[in-house]
Amino acid sequence: MPAALAELHWQELVRHWQELVVLMGIGGLAGFSSGLLGIGGGLVVVPGLLLLLKSYGYPAHVVPLLAAGTSLTLMVFTAAGSALSHLRHGAVSLPVLRELLPWVLVSELVGIVLATMTNAPLLETLFGLLVTVLAVDLLRRSVQPAPAVPPTKTPSLALTVTVGSAMGLKSGLFGLGGGALAIPYFNWLGLPPRYVVGTTALLTWPVALLGALAYGLSPLPTVDQDMMGVVGSVQWLGVLAMMPTTLLMAPLGAKLCQAVPQDRLRQVFSLFLLVAGVRILF
Repeated sequence: MPAALAELHWQELVRHWQELVVLMGIGGLAGFSSGLLGIGGGLVVVPGLLLLLKSYGYPAHVVPLLAAGTSLTLMVFTAAGSALSHLRHGAVSLPVLRELLPWVLVSELVGIVLATMTNAPLLETLFGLLVTVLAVDLLRRSVQPAPAVPPTKTPSLALTVTVGSAMGLKSGLFGLGGGALAIPYFNWLGLPPRYVVGTTALLTWPVALLGALAYGLSPLPTVDQDMMGVVGSVQWLGVLAMMPTTLLMAPLGAKLCQAVPQDRLRQVFSLFLLVAGVRILF
């Protein structure tokens, strides 16, 4: 019996170390892709956590909530530096942000409430479809000639409310930042490229902060097992494991960005997203 208990303890220890290594890998890939393409790490972190947590025996009905809450909490720490840097350099369209942000934040809270009420398999299916659609759209844009910079537009209130609500719902439901919708929208508004990046970065941080607080204060549905490191709907051990590698790999991705054509990078990343989306769906 003591030998059996020792073997069981050893297997559990190995399992935790494996989980830690995979989490660090997910964080590194998220940081690298963020620096490489300027996208939010949520598009890497959330699919990675969905697959990892299920494979390591977390209850299936809480996995989407944990993935979303952990992703947004990680963004609080990883997006802050970028947001402040762009703000200091004046590369942020504050008027656009002031009009858009309230609708994003209100809708994000609605999205979080909906996530807690939605059947977990349905939530995963919706996320898989979203990732697949984003992958196809990114691939389409990478093989088309770059459009000319459009003239500056002033959006109507109805458009601002619609776009802001879509951004917020997506963030609240799935734990993603605003970049997937914000970047095309800011481009359509005619913002200069550096303002597109800077405004998106500053938008991401309050979205991440509100989402982290809301998920952190939202208890998970009843589970019949102990989940170490989970507070509310956030896996804090996952956040702590991913944060160093995310911060370390982002500058490396930014350096490689200067050496490799952006269209080629988008094509590679879109194929990665396509595989992740299909894997989540099936």
